[in-house]
Amino acid sequence: MIKEQRYEMILEKLSNSEIQSLEKLSLDLNIPMTTLRRDLADLEARGLILKLRGGAKIISNNVVVEDKFENKVEYNIEEKKRLAQKAVKMIKANESIFLDTGSSTFYISKLLDPKLNLTIVTNSIYNVQELAKNGHTNVYLLGGKFTSITGAILGYEAIEALKNYFFDKSFLGVNAVDKNQDIFTTSSEHAQIKVEIIKHSQKAYGMADSSKYNSKSFYKFATADELELIS
Repeated sequence: MIKEQRYEMILEKLSNSEIQSLEKLSLDLNIPMTTLRRDLADLEARGLILKLRGGAKIISNNVVVEDKFENKVEYNIEEKKRLAQKAVKMIKANESIFLDTGSSTFYISKLLDPKLNLTIVTNSIYNVQELAKNGHTNVYLLGGKFTSITGAILGYEAIEALKNYFFDKSFLGVNAVDKNQDIFTTSSEHAQIKVEIIKHSQKAYGMADSSKYNSKSFYKFATADELELIS
């Protein structure tokens, strides 16, 4: 198991309990105690957890861990629809756009008018299904590793494919925005994709409903200077 996967498992476990003992974490997650101590030290240095004598706890409920797409798309629906409406107004006919994974970007795919004749690239199977249902024909899905929790295509192949594109506008999912306007996602794999999308976009936007603010998550991938937040 790679380090990033262990970190995600630890954070998810801690998010479900006030305090977890090191022994229980080690046993439940099948992580050797020496490795667990190093992982917890790194997570504490990032400001995500607090190490205690013989245990650990997440610093606050404002640390965001990944949830299933099916759950996220049903949460804060009206606000996400309003964000999507703002995003759609920024898109002009015949542009090339990227739609990232996430519930807010999914609502963009529901609202886009096929008459705009857009070229749309995405790494979300949910976006592809919605765009096809609504009559869009110039839709491209990145190849790579499928992640069932978010419905995302990630990994080396997806990153390499992105190097062949340039987008007029891209719309990225955001998991958390802290008080310094640093922008976070929940895994290194999602972060790597988002960084590459920003590099290959004339203008990049982050979709951040009110629940995303004053919180942190696992990986910082941008600042508000690099990614304009639609909120």
